[in-house]
Amino acid sequence: MQPEVANALVEAANLLVVGMVVVFLFLSMLIGAVTLIAWINKLIPDESLNTIENHSKFTNNTLPNNQGVSPKIVAVISSAIVQHRQPH
Repeated sequence: MQPEVANALVEAANLLVVGMVVVFLFLSMLIGAVTLIAWINKLIPDESLNTIENHSKFTNNTLPNNQGVSPKIVAVISSAIVQHRQPH
């Protein structure tokens, strides 16, 4: 093998190894950071989430007992489905 080709292959192999190591280290640090953030979030929960949960509980309690879909809405949806299924 010619020395220029051998040197080029060695340099390519070095670049390949260095690139793979850099990507592996970056992804490992990224996974570690996400895990750390999740762990911190479990220790110190966000107060704004509690207000959202309380708000959703409040709105669910204020819904009327009639939770069915009105006949007008059913008719409109049925009409739209029939119109959509017709060939153009």
